[in-house]
Amino acid sequence: MKKISILLSTIFLTGCPIAMAAEEPVCVIDQCDNNVCTIETPEGTVEVPKKRNYKEGKPVVCPLWLVEPT
Repeated sequence: MKKISILLSTIFLTGCPIAMAAEEPVCVIDQCDNNVCTIETPEGTVEVPKKRNYKEGKPVVCPLWLVEPT
């Protein structure tokens, strides 16, 4: 019984491996025009408003919430 409680306590201290594996995918800005940048995601292409630090080739978090379902 003591071994099981030690094992369970170490599992809780290390964190949940499933929650740790759920990272946001990283995409790259494909093209930027005047006020819009295009990002190619695994689900399709998304246009986002251009920010000051956006430039072509910059890695960003994929805006998958903006991809329209097909």
